[in-house]
Amino acid sequence: MTDKKKQQQSAGQHVVINRDGTLNIHRPREKGRFFFDLYHYLLAISWPGFFSILVLFFFASNMFFSALYFFAGAQALTGAHPDLGPARFADCFFFSVQLFNGPFKPSGLWPNILVVLQSYLGMLAIVIMTGILYARFARPRARVIFSNSAVISRYNHKPCLVFRVANERLNQIVEAHMNLTLTKNETSQEGEASRKFYPMKVENDYSPLFALSWTIRHFIDEDSPLYGMDEEKMREEQVAIFASLSGLDDTFSQTITARSVYRYDEIVFNKRFKDILQWKNNKMHINLQGIHDLE
Repeated sequence: MTDKKKQQQSAGQHVVINRDGTLNIHRPREKGRFFFDLYHYLLAISWPGFFSILVLFFFASNMFFSALYFFAGAQALTGAHPDLGPARFADCFFFSVQLFNGPFKPSGLWPNILVVLQSYLGMLAIVIMTGILYARFARPRARVIFSNSAVISRYNHKPCLVFRVANERLNQIVEAHMNLTLTKNETSQEGEASRKFYPMKVENDYSPLFALSWTIRHFIDEDSPLYGMDEEKMREEQVAIFASLSGLDDTFSQTITARSVYRYDEIVFNKRFKDILQWKNNKMHINLQGIHDLE
């Protein structure tokens, strides 16, 4: 294994900023504060995690009411198994799931009160979960591809940092803006280490209609935070470049954002991107699979 690969793996083990711009930080929740932000948690969690919570809630709530029906007495459910054992608990569980459509019927005041309570809470849970499910589907998400690497090369005989973005969907992103920020480690004269942020000028940070691909260039001049840096200095100062794209989705008419991060080990020198646009049958075609290709 080469020294460069070892350094990249060592750097990847202690990464604060993930490749997609999210933070690799664990922030423990305060005790008793989880349910105060439950709505945001259910919106932000992944789809597999969201449906797992729904399934867990379904079984947990029915197990809870099954226990109440079970301890209500042998005569609480007409047609259920008379013995207080696993078979009767299974009948109580299936009654809780099927409620009015099952072969069992509640008998007595307390079982009927439980049925009313479960019916109300069930309708309330359906309304809440339907609203959260709709909010997850209705929230627009950008499907923007960032090139895996950023390149430092020359354009019109000027050194510049270059990377590419492409719209993976067939719609357009109007009024698109691109912002770049460089962050690096610095040590003050007093020896205090800190992380500093510097804005980076983009050749053209605005696109009125982002439909295919967009090549982003930052010229490295005396005003650039990259001025005078080489690979060794970038590694020493743990350089990372934030790329943030925002625009208006013309399908949803809502603002969408996408972001990525290029760390020092993802910046390539003296290469350029291959062309991914070509004309076929009087139409412009884009090769999204080649957005990362260098030459």
